[in-house]
Amino acid sequence: MYTMDSGQIDQQLAQDLELERQKGKIQQEIFQKSEMCWDMCVGSMSAKFDGKTESCIVNCVERYVDTAVAIQKRFQEKLSMGRM
Repeated sequence: MYTMDSGQIDQQLAQDLELERQKGKIQQEIFQKSEMCWDMCVGSMSAKFDGKTESCIVNCVERYVDTAVAIQKRFQEKLSMGRM
């Protein structure tokens, strides 16, 4: 049976906290980029978006989310390498 000493637990906790901090930062950036996409794509408010506006918003947010997910995966890989 494998047990962790307090130093390993502290290191694990620090890595987990860093990962959560990074996730929070990415979520905040996604929100900010969503607002940016909204401002860029929506000229004026109406009861319904036209196809061009809806497509612009979806494409803008999807590009940013894909990039954010790739960055998050890279951070997780780096943290995992530090645990080995």
